[in-house]
Amino acid sequence: MERSISPIVGRTISDTKRRLSVNAAFLKDIKDDNRELKCLIDKLDPLAEHAQTAANHWPEITALLGDFRDQLALHFSLEEAFGYFEEAIEVAPQMSITAEQLRGEHTGLFESIRELADKASEISPDQIEKVSTFLTRLKQFRHTLEQHEEAEVNLILESFGDDLGNGD
Repeated sequence: MERSISPIVGRTISDTKRRLSVNAAFLKDIKDDNRELKCLIDKLDPLAEHAQTAANHWPEITALLGDFRDQLALHFSLEEAFGYFEEAIEVAPQMSITAEQLRGEHTGLFESIRELADKASEISPDQIEKVSTFLTRLKQFRHTLEQHEEAEVNLILESFGDDLGNGD
């Protein structure tokens, strides 16, 4: 059976062989979004490495966390609006549980970064103990987000692999 799927068109055409196609505009938006997220992380990570460094750059960290929160909201909305979860499910229905689980994580991840951004604005940089505790929470969040993003990439790659007959 042939299935041609596009996030914009969003429906299937059936015949002899399955195929997943991804809209070029969607890919550009996701690529730009990923580049911006990486840029923000690259700016934030060295500043958040040590408590004293973070305290010395606290206004910058607070601003970067606000930007990161906003970019992550865009990131999640792009993933959901363009329907790559649905596309993976339609092409490889056995992945629906994983796709739904990953989509469900977006709310919690966004709530976490929102809370972190809000908390950063409440902390005085001269309270090194609070800065240190905050940095631990930030690192935990980053680890959780990295695991989530890796699982999303694996879902897409697995759906492409199954679609291409490489999932054996």
